[in-house]
Amino acid sequence: MKEILLLALSAIILSQSYGFAYADHGGNHYTGGEVGVITIGTDSSSYITGEMINVSGSVSDYDESDPFKNFDVSLKLIAPNGNIVTISQFPLNSDGSYSTYIPAQGPLWKYEGDYTVSVSHGSDKNASTTFTFILVPEVIGEEVIGEKAIGEEIEISEEEQAEGCGEGTHLEDGVCMLDETTESTPVSTSSTATGFSAWVYSITFTVLIAFVIMIILYVISRASRRKITN
Repeated sequence: MKEILLLALSAIILSQSYGFAYADHGGNHYTGGEVGVITIGTDSSSYITGEMINVSGSVSDYDESDPFKNFDVSLKLIAPNGNIVTISQFPLNSDGSYSTYIPAQGPLWKYEGDYTVSVSHGSDKNASTTFTFILVPEVIGEEVIGEKAIGEEIEISEEEQAEGCGEGTHLEDGVCMLDETTESTPVSTSSTATGFSAWVYSITFTVLIAFVIMIILYVISRASRRKITN
């Protein structure tokens, strides 16, 4: 009886040991008791605006026929300030490798520095790497076009202001100013007109005074004649 109990106990211990060796509590199976790993890398350590970033790697224990291992790789790219630049998913190749491209351009690529790209396959396989991003302002089309557009608007505005100034004037610091040659002409004409008017008034006043004096003398002369006659 003791031999039977010992044999049964040994069988139970062996079965439990086998179960722990070839399966975990979550139901994921690993050949030989080894957990697979995922790798990641980029084709360069630094990129500039407009370049394509190639991210590649592999999953060591990938098995296309195993439903517990045949699922997509998740990728996430983080900017230096902590913002998420992109999130994507893509399937593995039949040999467990993967490769994808990320364009280094767009409204979220506003900061220079180290960007972190991470991948995961399931809940137990994770990997990440970093690369340096260098911002090149010349290829940021919106900003450059905006500056050129502002410059063109200013030039057109000045031309329109110059056309709005009348004849004999010119645009200076955004204000219509009289030309130097034009300023002297009206002054000379005004002086001549003023002198001529003063000369006419002087002659007229002299003639009037002479006429009044003649009338006075005529009246005195007639009065003297009347006295002599009487």
